[in-house]
Amino acid sequence: MTNVTYVGRQSIFDINEEIFAFELLYREGEDNFANITDHNLATAELLNNVFTSIGLEHLVGDKPAFVNMPRDFLLGDYPIPELTDQLVIEILEHVEPDAEVIAALSALKQKGYLLALDDYVFEPHMEPFLALADIIKLDIMQLGLDGLAEKVEKLRPHNVRLLAEKVETAEEVGACRQLGFDYFQGYYFSRPKIVSGRQITGNQIAVMQMLTLLNDPNVDTDELSELVQQDIAVSYKLLRYMNSAMYSFSREIESIREAIVMLGQSALVKLVNMVAIGNMEDINNEAYRTAMFRARMCETIALELGHKQDASSFFLVGLFSNLDALLGVSMDSVLKMLPLADDIRLALTEQRGRYGETLACVLAYEGANIAELQNPIIDNQLIVDCYIKAINWADSACDLIA
Repeated sequence: MTNVTYVGRQSIFDINEEIFAFELLYREGEDNFANITDHNLATAELLNNVFTSIGLEHLVGDKPAFVNMPRDFLLGDYPIPELTDQLVIEILEHVEPDAEVIAALSALKQKGYLLALDDYVFEPHMEPFLALADIIKLDIMQLGLDGLAEKVEKLRPHNVRLLAEKVETAEEVGACRQLGFDYFQGYYFSRPKIVSGRQITGNQIAVMQMLTLLNDPNVDTDELSELVQQDIAVSYKLLRYMNSAMYSFSREIESIREAIVMLGQSALVKLVNMVAIGNMEDINNEAYRTAMFRARMCETIALELGHKQDASSFFLVGLFSNLDALLGVSMDSVLKMLPLADDIRLALTEQRGRYGETLACVLAYEGANIAELQNPIIDNQLIVDCYIKAINWADSACDLIA
């Protein structure tokens, strides 16, 4: 089954009370807290959820992302994402500044990462951190306003920016402003929000690997035949589909190689894409039917417009346009898994180019917004005909592949 994943996200504000960054937090479920017994495991799961289930862009856009990094991550025992322009490495308060840690932080800083000290402890043995830190977080609740000025004064000789965390009242905001804090984080501004996503299952990964090989422009007939035959379920459904009334061949097609001869490689690739996606575990039948409808309608419009030679590419754009919904991940994540041509990527992300214009037309008609299209690419009556054909075909095809 598909697993739901969770990430906590709390905004960090600048002096103008505009969002400067987000801190991403490990969460086990919808409850807004985490009982962490293994910091390495928590950070590893957080990063996995961010990059494979939900997507960094969806969580933070182009803002910096603060992520807690325990000692083993800093030392390179676990990989840190190569996002030096966006990832802020937050050093946990229990990490000691020994020689190994300081050397590792120096290397990370040279690569371009920003370093933030979490809950800085004002003790002599922690001072080596001050030469490397870009941002220091001070826990207002723990330090209290009375002694805060003294702590800030100790940090003034160092070239660091100050972030007040656990800010809960207007009085605390005013006091921190007067002391020269650069950033603010806490319930006064916003509570952490839980963002959920879905983790791709083993079966879905296998299907995406098949689609990756399938859509490689250099795949030849022998490789295609072997690839499809390796998946018994896909092979069975494909042959069942080809021997149905959808094709009405004069004799039964008995092998994948024979299917390639009868259809041609391009047409078979189109069908295998369709069948493979329908073979995913835990598939949402309505989302799949939508993908099939879009695929057929894009193809039908392309044929009406005289694009017979690459009609299969229009079909692919329509089919893949709903892969994010089928997988429960962002379209950017989907595209990172597939070797698609630039014009197809452009169609799926921005609905531009001739593939994209056709997809935009299909989406507009699907959402009953056809009047909003500024430059209709096809006559209104023709698009109605294409719609009816696509709906009927998608219903029949889904029933066969199920």
